[in-house]
Amino acid sequence: MSSVPQTMYFESVVRNEQRGMTLADELSVRFTYHSKEEWLSKIEQGLVTLNGVVATPEMIVMPKDKVVYRVDNYTEPEVPTEFETLYEDDDFLIVSKPAGIPVHHTGHIFYNTFTGVIRRAFKNEELSPMHRLDRDTGGIMIFAKDKDTAKRFEKSLDLILLRKVYLAVVRGEFPEGEILCEEPLREDPNHFIRIKMFPFANGKPCKTVFHRVAVFHEKIGDIEAPFSLVEAELFTGRKHQIRAHLSHLGYPVVGDKLYSFDGDYYKKLVSGNGPLTEEDFQKLGAKTQMLFAYRAQIRIPGKEPHWFISHKFTSEMEAVIQRLPQPLPDASTLDSEASR
Repeated sequence: MSSVPQTMYFESVVRNEQRGMTLADELSVRFTYHSKEEWLSKIEQGLVTLNGVVATPEMIVMPKDKVVYRVDNYTEPEVPTEFETLYEDDDFLIVSKPAGIPVHHTGHIFYNTFTGVIRRAFKNEELSPMHRLDRDTGGIMIFAKDKDTAKRFEKSLDLILLRKVYLAVVRGEFPEGEILCEEPLREDPNHFIRIKMFPFANGKPCKTVFHRVAVFHEKIGDIEAPFSLVEAELFTGRKHQIRAHLSHLGYPVVGDKLYSFDGDYYKKLVSGNGPLTEEDFQKLGAKTQMLFAYRAQIRIPGKEPHWFISHKFTSEMEAVIQRLPQPLPDASTLDSEASR
């Protein structure tokens, strides 16, 4: 866990649509985690500056004004911050993200985002993720080391990140052979969980190919046997694609709070009735979902394509991997197969 500063400063720049508003109105419209009355109180306490001057409630904001909000006695939920470095050159950094840490800031985590952790570790504020993983998904990520590299490749990442293969532990006995799922996905604005993805004919095109690696006839937590270890290769990159496709097929990821048990454990968390208990985790089968971006074929510009592999699974997922009769392939094996 990377130590969180006791005092944090949150900077923002006023947008065109907030032109002419009072500072309190501008803050309450954009940053709804405080009400207008709470923002007024923060301003009166001297915790907000406007263009470097301690603010007063009646101040009017204009586009490009700089607002800084100071938070004393700042705290954040603890998240895992250890990571594995797989590759580094002048332009790119390839790392393995732990499960349980968000890539970008959330409503409760601003300092210990994975991007922040990487930037501080490499003392480089320009490091930028070229893609993302869900908070509870661990595995391989590519970072650009400067803004120019990020801009140059942001719309042609598929020329670098050639293949993405995940491992998932799912409930049930997954079918043998290649299973193709091309169900289009989108949110359902009428569903009480707005971020959840559902199969819809007018959804975004999706393609995931699944292969069963192994079936286990044992329990995980309170989940009855069998369960399966499955490889999932992404050919499109929609939000929650693997999780939503596996749930649609009837094999939800073990530990998935959103796509298993009708989202009941996700609802418990966001409704304020959390945190989840040890009993809840036993029913889910794991504290974080057992989904990991464990290998990726990447073509660094000027070099031949190469498979990068990470085995930095959570301890719960590692316990499943250890039961395999044969070890997972390594990068040299995959590279030699690809060159045939």
